[in-house]
Amino acid sequence: MPGWTLDEFGRLKRETIPRMGRRLRGWDYSKRMIYEITIVLEDRRPILGRVVKESEDQWAFKPSAIGLAVLECWREIPTRWSQVELIESQLMPDHFHGILFIREPLPKGKTLSNIVGSFKSRSASEALKILVARDEARNVASGNARASVRARFWAEGYVDVILFRRGQLDRMIAYLRDNPRRLGVKRERPDLFKVTRKLNIQAVGWFSAIGNHFLLTRHSFHQIQCSRRFFAYARDGRGNLIKDAPPALVTSEFEDRLSSAFDAAQKGAVLISPCISQGEREIARRAFEAGYSVITLANKGFSPLYKPGGKLFEACANGNLLMLAPIGWPYQVAEKPITRIDALILNRIAQLIAGDGAAKIDYKGVSMTGIDEGVIKVTNENE
Repeated sequence: MPGWTLDEFGRLKRETIPRMGRRLRGWDYSKRMIYEITIVLEDRRPILGRVVKESEDQWAFKPSAIGLAVLECWREIPTRWSQVELIESQLMPDHFHGILFIREPLPKGKTLSNIVGSFKSRSASEALKILVARDEARNVASGNARASVRARFWAEGYVDVILFRRGQLDRMIAYLRDNPRRLGVKRERPDLFKVTRKLNIQAVGWFSAIGNHFLLTRHSFHQIQCSRRFFAYARDGRGNLIKDAPPALVTSEFEDRLSSAFDAAQKGAVLISPCISQGEREIARRAFEAGYSVITLANKGFSPLYKPGGKLFEACANGNLLMLAPIGWPYQVAEKPITRIDALILNRIAQLIAGDGAAKIDYKGVSMTGIDEGVIKVTNENE
């Protein structure tokens, strides 16, 4: 399939281009399909409105005059593009999410980019009128002859998500609607959502991190390690997960590892794993649901504005999550498929952190000296 590639485990990975204007290669963006788009303000200025707390766990977004102008321009899209139906939108202080449905093929030569471009142009024009008026009012009040308003309102480009799979639309709508709450929670608990570039773990090395650093001070750890032969999710013919379907494979070995992990967690141990195999991810998922603490490991760092999604977000907000990435594997925009060497190094790091709670791992003939050298290389402060 154009724009997609297989990693070494046979999983489909979408190829990405490292910029806001990345698109799925080979896809016809004029055809009938549902899309989610995200656009951000130039310099991420938080002028579209603000998030306010309405109750203990209820947050709402209150748009500014500029935000209201942007929403009005969004609602006008179907009057300019009869082929388009609007489904959902969500303003945030410095960016905008929208879901739209191209019901009929667009006119020849026109694509989603033309729709987004015209929306950005019109909303920028309306927003700049408000900014100019405010600028002039401040000018009069201060006695200045003139003030400048930046010509660019939106940052260049946009990001799109093509909603291919059944159930994806409902999940995307829920995600957009939950955005204000997630931002409010993040602002209330900034230390838990701050990306740290250099976190030193004694006797292991340096990491980038996000989450509760104090999990590293717990008295015990338990490493989750589960072979791919022990558990597998149900998937369709294209390799996509089938939501809410029973697992395709559950073995006694998986149940043993799940039971062992939960026994340790109930005694106060922090679970740790790179969550590479499906079995490891499933045990971690169930641990989050049970309110246990988990440390995860990744083979690339985190963007400055990164925040976990879904169950990871809730676990992070509750102080039950620490995400680590070796400092020698910095953040990159493009997808980074995990290689066998990556997996070996991450499992070894998990062993080193877990100490007495480390899993016994058969590295299948690979030199332990070589693996440990790899660990040293990717966790070196100078990398």
